[in-house]
Amino acid sequence: RRVAADADVAGRVEFLGRLGREEVPPLLRSASLVVSLPWYEPFGMVPLEAMACGVPVVATAVGGHLDTVVDGVTGVVVPPRDPEKAARAIRRVLDDPAGRAAMGRAGGGRARERYSWARVAADTARVYREAAVLSEVAA
Repeated sequence: RRVAADADVAGRVEFLGRLGREEVPPLLRSASLVVSLPWYEPFGMVPLEAMACGVPVVATAVGGHLDTVVDGVTGVVVPPRDPEKAARAIRRVLDDPAGRAAMGRAGGGRARERYSWARVAADTARVYREAAVLSEVAA
């Protein structure tokens, strides 16, 4: 709240607090862009949830973001701790409605293709099978 006040945007910022699971997808779909700029992020769930809702992402090149966000396809990846590059990327995406729509479509497709429960379960089972084979070979 202090940062918003200091930047003279407090009247345009709304802090929603904790939301229920059913409230998140409509909120994400209402966004033009989702920005996720942590310095460390092991999973990359926020960009993935945005992509599943058809919303492009600007995210830092850290952790799970490197797997979920495809730079220039589903969003834009920026270096961590570089607010100038992040701001330029955000402005570029917001200023390009057609590109933003294309990224949103691509993100939705990527989320459905690579991160469905069926795909995650199949990939997990495959890793366990491979680990079992390696264990037998080593024994």
